[in-house]
Amino acid sequence: MVFECSGYPPAMAEIFDLICPGGKVALVGIPLEPFPFDVSKAQIKEATVENVFRYAHVYPRAVAMIASGKIDVKPLITDRFAFKDSIEAFDFAKAMPPSSVKVQIEMPS
Repeated sequence: MVFECSGYPPAMAEIFDLICPGGKVALVGIPLEPFPFDVSKAQIKEATVENVFRYAHVYPRAVAMIASGKIDVKPLITDRFAFKDSIEAFDFAKAMPPSSVKVQIEMPS
């Protein structure tokens, strides 16, 4: 299963290359404008495409799951920057390498 959470149209260009036959794609990100995707690739993979509107009643449950330890989000933070390096952090995030998932700017205590 692949979750597309950016809503960035170029991310859809090869999304069906990432799933196995019979796989699923969850479209979570909301694009600003309509965009095409390769229906032939989806059909060849016999993909199921799910559409998710992520804002409806999910934040309290997600926060509770993170707070309880049921979901560990710490491994998703792959890059950390000090607050004083915020501009560098945004520049890095703009062109992140494929090995990065999430950039965090650490606030001073």
